[in-house]
Amino acid sequence: MADSTVTSTFRPSRFNVVTRTDDGDAVVLYNSMRGSVFRVQDPVGQRVHDLLHNRRSVLRRPGPDSADESRLFDTLVTKGFLVAEEHDELAEADALRDRRKNRTDRLELIIMPTEACNFRCTYCYEDFALGRMLTEVREGIKSLVRRHRREHGIERLTVAWFGGEPLVAFDVIEELSTFFLEFCAEEGIEYSAGITTNGLLLTPEVARRCVELGISNYQVTLDGPAHTHDSSRFLMGGGKTFDEIIANLTRMAETDADFRVIVRTNFTEANSVHVPELIEQLGGLYAGDPRFGVIYRPVGDWGGPQGEESEAYAGKQAEMTKLDLCSNAVESGLAPADDVFLKPNGSVCYAASPWSFVIRPNGLVNKCTVALRDPRNAVGQLGADGDLGLDQDLMSLWVDNDDAKDSGCHSCFFRPSCQGAHCPLVRIQEGTRPCPPQKVWIGPTITTVASNGRTR
Repeated sequence: MADSTVTSTFRPSRFNVVTRTDDGDAVVLYNSMRGSVFRVQDPVGQRVHDLLHNRRSVLRRPGPDSADESRLFDTLVTKGFLVAEEHDELAEADALRDRRKNRTDRLELIIMPTEACNFRCTYCYEDFALGRMLTEVREGIKSLVRRHRREHGIERLTVAWFGGEPLVAFDVIEELSTFFLEFCAEEGIEYSAGITTNGLLLTPEVARRCVELGISNYQVTLDGPAHTHDSSRFLMGGGKTFDEIIANLTRMAETDADFRVIVRTNFTEANSVHVPELIEQLGGLYAGDPRFGVIYRPVGDWGGPQGEESEAYAGKQAEMTKLDLCSNAVESGLAPADDVFLKPNGSVCYAASPWSFVIRPNGLVNKCTVALRDPRNAVGQLGADGDLGLDQDLMSLWVDNDDAKDSGCHSCFFRPSCQGAHCPLVRIQEGTRPCPPQKVWIGPTITTVASNGRTR
């Protein structure tokens, strides 16, 4: 970037969004290269709007006789909302994408110790075909980590446990986690781990052991209060689950352990009116505890055998409902955990990065945890020696379908965040541009972030 102390002319960043609040007395600013959101009250807000609203404007720094204007101008430069006229922002976005794709210092493994599950959720897309991970696959994973350290010098290993319900095969998690902790400690590798679990088996004893094994991040789903959750997330063979999950989470909250729990709520048009009941309950239990956060997701058509019975909810109304729920959560003292999507690289799907792999119980290597039955998702087969056996043509479908090949994505204001790679699966299966909802509804999104006090 050009040195702003010697640059004389500037222009608004191509990655800016400037919108007015609903009450009209302030503006909200967002820049996707910086991932920053600010609310600016009028009359300063109006001046900021005048400076930034026309991307083609060429602006000069005010002279020393206009001290207030100079301070405002310099602040906008410092925050990235104004850039030097000669600065090539498209090249900067290219470099951001290339750093992500070309890095060899990290390895991300999404490990499915089993695809069996003790739940039968109404909208689930999985078929539970594969059971407990084979011994030779577990050994292959260990060899994979050793090999990547030896050949690529990885400095960071990230593991995400997924299923099925991964805690059904907790012994596999224990075995591999013990190896990861010991190997990373010996080699000086930064290690982090998380788990997506329905929470029923996350008893105090299991939770304590998970923390000991370095699993610090948890995603647990509660679909509204008990009466809606138990109608969509019930036991295999029938049976309620809500009360036991809440009890498990509350026991975790009563400890001083270092962890992060994200409570996810999948909502439909029908059950969304009941979600505030859950928010009130969670607020009474976990408000003010920084270890607990919440996210809300409309139920999607994820390709499961349930078909049209999944009550998929999409479009503007679904997104507005999500934003309303986030605001409701803030009012109840809970912390929404969605800010990452606005940051650089924040809306890029894990499947779009060449160093991220899904390892299934039979050693099949996938890129995506959703399209488990799509043959284009089977990019390799893990060998005992740690070789992923990758098909580079299939890999390219996932990691090269991005802003480099899409002119619309290349020029988009949201490009640094999603890089045209928000969901490679959409490009593969539908041949369309996978714009994230945060981009499509950017005005309401950043206004909600600002009104919730999460500006930065």
